[in-house]
Amino acid sequence: MAKILLIDDDELFRQYVATLLERSGFQVRQLANATGLAEVLDANGLDAIITDLFMPEVDGIEVVIKAKRRRPDLPVIGVTGARTDGVDNPCIAAMIRLGASGVLRKPVDQHELLILLNRVLDPGQP
Repeated sequence: MAKILLIDDDELFRQYVATLLERSGFQVRQLANATGLAEVLDANGLDAIITDLFMPEVDGIEVVIKAKRRRPDLPVIGVTGARTDGVDNPCIAAMIRLGASGVLRKPVDQHELLILLNRVLDPGQP
């Protein structure tokens, strides 16, 4: 059972995604923010992270940077409720350049999320 860390300051969205992932057979740890991310990365055998892009204190770009420093092989998927065109594109592009496996727009399509998550957990999968 893959262990997923889900970081999002929107509690309703976080609960929705956690339920979706748990029903799909994943073990999920939830955080409302990423201020203690280093400790979680060190203490848990995580298989992937799903993180919001825009959060107070520690944003998704910082999550990617911190995660990749400690675990370069750890897949990170970004999600955002912000516009994905125009002004927000540089932030999304930065996440990708820093190593995120993808960035999905909220409301997240459950099938798209599961396909991306399964693909990053098993890169040999078609």
